[in-house]
Amino acid sequence: MDAEQIINTAIYNEKLAMDHYAALADVAKRSGNKPVAKFFAEQSKREKGHYNSLSKYKKKAFPSSKVAVGETVQWITREVTEEAGTQSGLAEALSTVEEAEKSAEKFYKNAVKSSKDKEARELFSKLAEEESRHGKIMARLRSRLETKGKIEPVDFADLGMD
Repeated sequence: MDAEQIINTAIYNEKLAMDHYAALADVAKRSGNKPVAKFFAEQSKREKGHYNSLSKYKKKAFPSSKVAVGETVQWITREVTEEAGTQSGLAEALSTVEEAEKSAEKFYKNAVKSSKDKEARELFSKLAEEESRHGKIMARLRSRLETKGKIEPVDFADLGMD
């Protein structure tokens, strides 16, 4: 992919991530799990921050670029169901998101290597670090869910997510 395709793909993927986390927040809220709903809503906001950073860079670097649609999608493609509100469904959702975050981290690390623009490399490097952190958080939450059978507000405190 060239630099413009990388940016368009990243923007598209961040939009999907933002929407996916928002959907998970909604499912958790409807199932009565407010701490998990709040967590996923915050994750959606973080992904929106990534989306905004990439969009800002795109306007500067590629002012005549088209909307980022139809590019390679490396994120979650399955729909969120009511099952995500159950323990097993939440564990599966956390696992899916964990893998997606790892995929996003790999995507950004590859983008760093292939980009010739210093500003783009710095942005992609920062996003790779953030996606790595997100993946580790999801893994820890999934582990806590599997160990304790639920996620409690205290589980977010040491993750810097409270």
